[in-house]
Amino acid sequence: MKSFLILFFWVVNSSLVLCQQVNFVQELPFPEGLISSESMLRYHEENPKKLMASILAVDPKAKDLEYYTVVLGSNDLGSSWSLENRIFSKEAADPWIHAPNKNQFILSDISEGNAFHLKTWEEKNGSWSSPTSHGFGHDHATIISDKEGHYLFSTQKLDNKMVLYVAKGNSSDMLLKSKTIELFNGCDLSVKKPVFFQEKIAIPVVLRGEWDGKSSKPFGQMSSWLIMMDKETLETTAPLFMTNKSGAKHHILVNGNDELYYFYTDVDRKKMEVIKLPASTSKWTAPTTLAESPHLINLDAVQWHGNKGVVLYTVEESPGNFQKYLLAIDPNLSWTAPVKLGPLSIPDERNGWAGRAWPQGGDYCGLISHLDGALYAVWSAAPKGIFKPYFSKITLP
Repeated sequence: MKSFLILFFWVVNSSLVLCQQVNFVQELPFPEGLISSESMLRYHEENPKKLMASILAVDPKAKDLEYYTVVLGSNDLGSSWSLENRIFSKEAADPWIHAPNKNQFILSDISEGNAFHLKTWEEKNGSWSSPTSHGFGHDHATIISDKEGHYLFSTQKLDNKMVLYVAKGNSSDMLLKSKTIELFNGCDLSVKKPVFFQEKIAIPVVLRGEWDGKSSKPFGQMSSWLIMMDKETLETTAPLFMTNKSGAKHHILVNGNDELYYFYTDVDRKKMEVIKLPASTSKWTAPTTLAESPHLINLDAVQWHGNKGVVLYTVEESPGNFQKYLLAIDPNLSWTAPVKLGPLSIPDERNGWAGRAWPQGGDYCGLISHLDGALYAVWSAAPKGIFKPYFSKITLP
């Protein structure tokens, strides 16, 4: 295990306060011949030392696009890791994992020709169940869960129209109910990760075009909208406009102490911004710019931690070289100077076609706020030329 001493500069009333942080970085075990991409990390509140990481992996030497969902487990808060499962899934994507109760983890992914699958892992026998399939034609899948159950979201193409697919299940029944919802006259859209908010579910969707009330304008302009959903009936409200500054990549909605924050990158992926929906209002604030770059910026993860949001993102420092950064933001939208997380990624030709598809090591990565007061992260980096998964414990002031 390698350890790094990292210094944070915290912005408080326009003054800088120097705070010392210790960041432990560890390369995780991974199947030989595969490279890692996007990832997710979860733990159980009832069994907080048990961590599970789901990682999208690819074979860079395969003639066809071969993807895998790799699951790693730790019983000691990341001190040691084991390979829990390697699931062969051609055309896999979006390996999201959640922990609804102390005996179970839930994994959802898209695989085998855009089929949306759901698998569960039971603590009592340490194995994965057979998948529950939600059908074909899905994309942009995500899952959230609480003690009442899990909720799956994706987009699905039906009759040449793009619709929002929603399903609810619990520990005894993986699929209690599901429905499809047509938005924006079936125009092209993608769903981003929803959050629980004031006894409802807040769902961000990105319309691939600017909406004029009847149709969307060309692909170059995006717009983000918010939909509120009832947890029991799955009934939804009319979309609430958020911003027309967001691009098509990974955007993140966060519930920070009963206020909503929406983090996104612009269409050109040169700027990362945040907007806020203050309590008891229906109007989002003007954008606050958190980072800019002449090259690419990718928003990897945001986690609310105490009274601040922690943002993990990637900057292309120079063509083909990528660095992970962390910053923290408070409810007044003041933020820290960014600090580096782990080593610089210098991917080489061994990444094959996957290096061209995800040069930054994936669209998103895992970041959790733990009961012990620390943050834990799993992400992909290529300090030695080929992308492998890394794990870190992060301590904030």
